Amino acid sequence: MDGIFQELQRRNVIRVAVAYIVVGWLVAQVADLAADAFDAPSWVMRMLIVVLLLGLPVALFLAWVFELTPEGVKKATDLPANTPKDPRAGRRLNIVIIATLVILVGWLGWERIQVPEIVPVAETVTTEHSIAVLPFSDLSAEGDQVHFSEGIAEEILNLLVAVDGLNVTSRTSSFQFRNRDIGVPEIAAQLKVRYVLEGSVRKAGDTIRVTGQLIDATKDTHLWSQTFDRPLTAANLFAIQDEISSAIVKALGETLGVNKTVAAKAVTDDVDAYALYLEARPLFHDRRALARAEKLLARAVELDPNFAKAWELRGAIQGLVVEYGENEFSPEESDRRSVEFAERALELDPNSATAIATLALRRLNRSQDNVEYADWSSIIADLTRALELDPRNGSALNWRGLANLQVGQIQEALADFESCTRLEPYYTPCRSNEVYALLALKRDDESIEAYRGMASDGTLRTEFAPLELFARRGEKDLFMAATNSPKMFYSWRRHEELYAAFQDLSRDHTELGKDLIRFVTERGDRSKIAVDIAVVPLGVFPSSLNSASIWVTSYERYRRSVEFKKMMRNLGVYDYWQKYGFPPQCRATGKDDFECD
Repeated sequence: MDGIFQELQRRNVIRVAVAYIVVGWLVAQVADLAADAFDAPSWVMRMLIVVLLLGLPVALFLAWVFELTPEGVKKATDLPANTPKDPRAGRRLNIVIIATLVILVGWLGWERIQVPEIVPVAETVTTEHSIAVLPFSDLSAEGDQVHFSEGIAEEILNLLVAVDGLNVTSRTSSFQFRNRDIGVPEIAAQLKVRYVLEGSVRKAGDTIRVTGQLIDATKDTHLWSQTFDRPLTAANLFAIQDEISSAIVKALGETLGVNKTVAAKAVTDDVDAYALYLEARPLFHDRRALARAEKLLARAVELDPNFAKAWELRGAIQGLVVEYGENEFSPEESDRRSVEFAERALELDPNSATAIATLALRRLNRSQDNVEYADWSSIIADLTRALELDPRNGSALNWRGLANLQVGQIQEALADFESCTRLEPYYTPCRSNEVYALLALKRDDESIEAYRGMASDGTLRTEFAPLELFARRGEKDLFMAATNSPKMFYSWRRHEELYAAFQDLSRDHTELGKDLIRFVTERGDRSKIAVDIAVVPLGVFPSSLNSASIWVTSYERYRRSVEFKKMMRNLGVYDYWQKYGFPPQCRATGKDDFECD
């Protein structure tokens, strides 16, 4: 055995093996870097490694068979046993091994001392005094009480909002986890809260069972749980809400440093009316099935004519059904009903924030429709008062943002929309208007990012698509997807022309705009939002406009027109400017005139 080892050593086979392995490892490292730099397919590295492995036995075989002598390379079997060895062979192999090892040591040392790349990490900070109220599960035998169950959870959420020092996640954020098989700790991590309230509702005949449990998600432990079995009456429903909310405050009292009694206001004494209201409310918030929400509320006030909350919501919906094309009545009749229902709510509750905001919105809409002159300072003041009464009222924030946009106060409008989306991250109206406020401020990157964000979380409404932004950035697919949607111009045949027109709005495209108006009119569309967004940049100026888009770049031609000046005067905006000052994009010219960029 010793003889074989000595022979391997004499023929430099061991040195060759060591040199081959060391050099091969270095070659593989360099090749790996090169493959990344040139985006080489993965098979290239695999093939190199196979070649290196196959080459090792070949190198060892050659080292055994051949030998370097002073006369050159010769077969070992042809040499006499006492043939002198060429000392250069061993020295060269030693140099190769040592040099390669130095390079490898340097390589490894460099890798160790490299400053690691700082990769942005999603914020996972959890607010200590924070809670999310999950939608309560419907455990009724028929499974037909989902709206009622979730409504009870939302009522408890609204009570907890009033607790100072407690940060309550919005309904739109926490209710997204309905019917999702995710554990409480993971939900809490996504919502960045420490505490989670979950529960269930079971209605059976004339009885109701409500179960609630408060969980500390950081420890995954229950702080409180209780089941309430009561006769099904409105009074008992509000009492249960009181007890659950008060129990949560008590359980968190030491942590929060508060000892507050939470009291639910009994808004009706009719259980059925209350159930109808709870079903209609999320439809109003989500701006969907508004005609159905109106019918639910109409039935609710039939059952309880003194139900102020139902009246205020019903009043707010009247204007929205016109805007969203779901109205069964003429705009004039919807307007009359809006006033009647909101005023009825204020008779029953003078501090109804939604009713106050609704009447302000109604004046805003009538002004935009060229029906009446508006006192914009009064409109903004009433919306501000509504927010003082109910700071988390997303509709009031959205409507005040629209009022600010109408008078050119774009920064103030954006602040309202951003406040709204912070409170209600999935509230589509504020999200859509935020896109346009950013666009008006020429913050294109943020605007399209906000739009893509809506697409990713399911809040996107294509009728609010920023067409000019898509065209300016060459986003043809986004442009075409929006204009071909049913809420816009599905089945119209000139989308390619429309995109080309938006690529160069300096030319005359009035014929195309008029054809688009003809198309939607013949189709019987009643929503004018999408039409305004598309035709005004083409040079067709309707008699009324949506304020969300009035200050974007594609409306420059309109803002320099006689029609725009006339509208600003008729709407009372010019008088507002003369009294409170012009916005940055407008200025007075002469004694009684103005111009806007």
